[in-house]
Amino acid sequence: MREAGIVLAISAMSCLLIAPAAIRALVARGWIQPVRYQDCPPLMPIQHTKQGVPTMGGIVVLGVAIMVAVIWGGLATCEGWVLLGTMGSLGLMGWVDDWLKLRRPNAKGLLLMTKLLIALSIGAGVQIVLNVSTPTSRDVLIPWAHRAVDVGWLNLPLAMAVIAGSAHAVNLTDGMDGLAAGCLVVAFGLFGVWLVLRQPSDHVLAIWCASLTGACLGFLWFNTYPASVFLGDVGSLGLGAALGTIAWLSHASLVLLIIGGVFVVEAVSVILQVASFRFCNQRRIFRVAPLHHHFQLGGIPEAKLVVRFWIVGALLAVLGWSALSQS
Repeated sequence: MREAGIVLAISAMSCLLIAPAAIRALVARGWIQPVRYQDCPPLMPIQHTKQGVPTMGGIVVLGVAIMVAVIWGGLATCEGWVLLGTMGSLGLMGWVDDWLKLRRPNAKGLLLMTKLLIALSIGAGVQIVLNVSTPTSRDVLIPWAHRAVDVGWLNLPLAMAVIAGSAHAVNLTDGMDGLAAGCLVVAFGLFGVWLVLRQPSDHVLAIWCASLTGACLGFLWFNTYPASVFLGDVGSLGLGAALGTIAWLSHASLVLLIIGGVFVVEAVSVILQVASFRFCNQRRIFRVAPLHHHFQLGGIPEAKLVVRFWIVGALLAVLGWSALSQS
C-alpha cells in the first residue's frame, strides 16, 4: 500500500509540473480543439467557450503514467507488457484521430467503424497473448458470488468487448471539462486499492493503477472547468483502454460495469439515441447524446453537472467495492 501511495503521489506531482509547459507547447503547435457547431447546433450557445483550448493533453497523462509505472517495476510481468501495449496502441490511434481532425476545417478524423475494428482487434490480441501465457486468463469474477467462472471460448469475444467498449465509452464521456478525468480517478483508484488489499500477486497491476490515478489527478488540475487543456482522443481512448484492460486482467470485467457505470450509461445513451433515430422515424429519446449534453441542454450548469456525475461515479465505485470484496 505504501509503495502504491508513493507511485500515485509521484505521478500526480509529475503531471502537475509537466502540464504547464506541455500546454504551452500544444498551443505553439496549433493543436487547438476544433469546435464544430454544425455537428450539434443546439449546443452552439454553450460550446462557444471551448474555443481556443488546446487538445491532446492525454499525451501528458499517458506519458507520465507510463514513465512512473515502468520505473517502479510496471513491466515485471506479462500483464504489465499487455497493459502497456494496449494503452499505447489505442492511445496512438487516438492521436491519429486527433491529428486528422486538426489538419483542416470540418475534418472528422478516423471513421467510427475503423476505430472500432482496430480496438476490437487489439482486444483479440490481448486475449490471444493471455491464452498462451496465463492459465487463469479465462476466469471471470461474479459480483457478490464469492467465486469465478471459466468462460471458456467466450474469453476472446468478451476481451474484445471489454477493451473496445471501455475505450469508446470513456471517449464518449469526455465531453465536459473534467468529466472523464474525474471519473477515471475514481475507477483507477478503486481498482488500485482492491488489487493492493486483495490480490498481492497483482502487484504490477496495482502499480499501474496508482500511476494512472495520479496522472489523471494531476491532469484534472488543468482540466476542471474552465479547462485549460482537453484530453483529446489520444487520452480518452488510451485511458479507456487501460481501464478495460486492468479490469480484464484482474478478472473483474463484470464489476467494471458497476465501477465504470458512468461510462456505461453515457455509451448506452448514444446507442439508444442512434437506434431510436434510425428505426423509430427519427425520434429522439434524449435532447442530444451523450447523456451529459442532454442534462446540459436542460439548463444545468456544466460545473455543477460534472460534480454530480463524479458523485454518481463515487457511489457506483462503493457499490463495485462491495461486489469485489465478496467475490
